[in-house]
Amino acid sequence: MRNGPLVAVIGGGIAGQSAAAVLAAAGALVTVFDKARGAGGRLSTRRDAGLQWDHGAQYFTVRDPALKARVAQLSANGTIASWNGVIGTLGPNGFVPEDRTEPRFVGHPRMSALVGALGSGATVYGVELREIAPRGPRLTVTDRQGEHFGPYDAVVVATPAPQAVPLLALEPALAAAVAEVETAPCWALMLAFDKPLDLGFDGAFVAPETTGGTLAWIARDSAKPGRDPAGAETWVAHAGPDWSRTHLEDPPEVVAALMTAAFVAATDRSMPPIAAFAHRWRHAMTTRPLGRPFILDPRRPIGACGDWCLGARIEGAFVSGRALGAAMAARLGLSPDQASSSASQ
Repeated sequence: MRNGPLVAVIGGGIAGQSAAAVLAAAGALVTVFDKARGAGGRLSTRRDAGLQWDHGAQYFTVRDPALKARVAQLSANGTIASWNGVIGTLGPNGFVPEDRTEPRFVGHPRMSALVGALGSGATVYGVELREIAPRGPRLTVTDRQGEHFGPYDAVVVATPAPQAVPLLALEPALAAAVAEVETAPCWALMLAFDKPLDLGFDGAFVAPETTGGTLAWIARDSAKPGRDPAGAETWVAHAGPDWSRTHLEDPPEVVAALMTAAFVAATDRSMPPIAAFAHRWRHAMTTRPLGRPFILDPRRPIGACGDWCLGARIEGAFVSGRALGAAMAARLGLSPDQASSSASQ
């Protein structure tokens, strides 16, 4: 016998997990769905042969008071750590360290640890959903094989904006609003070397003229706190949005070769990597956000959230998910005070 409203959250990244945490704290029974093998979205960590790479989000910063409080708690228990690496800009004339005081944080021992720490603890089902449909006063969700789940009292969509649009087809006004959001892709390169590269920095924003826009960022991933490189030094490189768009449908092995060549040229190091992989993030960065923390249908308990609501930052995903979670809890008749306070803890 259920004790609270049933809520489906589609998307297991920071926004979805944050919304799920608020709803669960307010008394809802939450089920999280994510099409990937594990939750995390762009906070996922790639692991292979004892090596690991944070191939999506590289770090995060904190300005929101609620997230600051949460980061303080998670830093105390070791789930989050400050990344104090040498970071700057890599241009045609070499590396220039930045003049910056705002701290950067990373998950410990990998970025994906942050998702679980900020989440609700709900089981994540590896199912790709394609439709939300009414069943009387409630809602069902359907996967690509036609299997139905539910019914639910509410549905939260926390996927990238282009993937949210078809899921919101039941409410055309919501779908149309989210369709106005624009995103850019990003190819990520993961490299491993059996010897240190000794570049003199841990992370660098790559000036466009350095590689013709091929690379926008490179980082020594194994230098982040808590990483165990298993005897190897690991690096991550992100391609620029225009280059990624041009090569969007290229095979990963072709992209890996092109980006590796650009990495060698930018760093002036010809040491061959012992591993090289490329991963495509089709909707990596929001270039035109929704402009509000979330969207919630005025008639049905269907809403959407994500970093695309406020921008491309991890903090934006957290704020968006918590805000929609509190609003949805109030819509379901759960204690608005309890939901609101849990959103700020």
